[in-house]
Amino acid sequence: MSGREGSSKKLTRSYFLYMVFILILVQVLDSYTTSFPTLIPSRIIEEFLSGYPENIALSLFTLSTGIGTMGMYICALNTYFSDKFGRKVMLVVTIFGMAGILFLMNFSTSIIDFTIYLFFLWFFTRSDIWMIFISEEAPKEKRAFWMQVILIGGTVGAILGPILRSVYITETSSNWRGLTYFPIVFGVILGVIALLTLKEPKIFQEDVGNKLSGGTSISLRKNVKSLLKAPNKKELIALLIMSFVLGTNSIFRNLMEPYIFGEGILNEVQISLVILGATLAVYIAFLLIGVLADRIGRIPLLYLGSVLVPISQVLFVIGSTIPEIALFSGLLFGGLSALGYWLSWIVVSMVILEVVPTDSRGTGAGLKSLFGAAGITLGFFFTSLFTYLFGLGLAVIIISLSVGLNIPLIYFYVKETKGTDLRDVYGLKF
Repeated sequence: MSGREGSSKKLTRSYFLYMVFILILVQVLDSYTTSFPTLIPSRIIEEFLSGYPENIALSLFTLSTGIGTMGMYICALNTYFSDKFGRKVMLVVTIFGMAGILFLMNFSTSIIDFTIYLFFLWFFTRSDIWMIFISEEAPKEKRAFWMQVILIGGTVGAILGPILRSVYITETSSNWRGLTYFPIVFGVILGVIALLTLKEPKIFQEDVGNKLSGGTSISLRKNVKSLLKAPNKKELIALLIMSFVLGTNSIFRNLMEPYIFGEGILNEVQISLVILGATLAVYIAFLLIGVLADRIGRIPLLYLGSVLVPISQVLFVIGSTIPEIALFSGLLFGGLSALGYWLSWIVVSMVILEVVPTDSRGTGAGLKSLFGAAGITLGFFFTSLFTYLFGLGLAVIIISLSVGLNIPLIYFYVKETKGTDLRDVYGLKF
């Protein structure tokens, strides 16, 4: 190997590690911003819905959150635009978008404008452009490993959320707006750095170059049509249905805080501790994926997540009503629920990226987001109704049982994708 070749390889390796570091910081911002709405429901209800009885206030807040989740319906545009305009461009757009929306949230004066800002918050946080970035740059035998490195590093943001909550929200003071200060400043700085230093993934540059040189434009309609006519369309449809089912169970993350607050057993410090415990459990989920997904495969992890979610959420609801074990139950079963949910969601996202070709990968990720968004919205709407009729606890139990439907979908339709070369999907060669 010549000195020039060695220097080039060293430079490539150095840039890859730098890119991973920047994507970790992006995920820090993303995980913090995603967790933000889960940290403050009781404060929002107290400020904007205090004039209603408890069950009606919870129902209205759940309805508001459900309306906000509709922002994810158009986040598919972000991933499609990443096919059309580039991964880097849309990554930078989402970074500035998250910081900007949190800035606007500071000026919320009612549940109506809070819902509007929540709509755009979901739009930016659910794009996950970084996941497409790393899947196209990482070596195929370590794709899951590097994905989890970013997720694990990025979880710092989710851990920081409940820590800052304990600072800004206490038994004697409540300043939920203070939780927006960090992501606003951090997001602006990070957006500028990403804009100036990141490059498009090489595999994407090659594919777009081939399309443009052949006079082929990237069309959303053509991309979706080709995916629905692909040889593995049944597998893709099964994965999209799984995304929908998992989406319905997003309610637990967003309503765990007001549920345990409403039970009146745990104080604010203990509630923050339960939220922190659930966040730390996400680390375990990411570690499991990083260590096992490239070794034993994706399928066993999908089964594990599909079993953990309903069992842990049912036990969480039951345990939270018993004073002697409420804190222990919240820490254990809240953690297991978070572990199962993120285990399933990340692996489903990973498999979808591994069964879709490069020129449609962003579109495939967008379809996953769209189906997940539909599940989240309907989950919140049904929970709003069930909460009004039966209470929040029973609503959570009913929705959680739906995750069991994913088990037969995995068994009959989902194939193992461990070690897939993304250049060979559908026989594409570059």
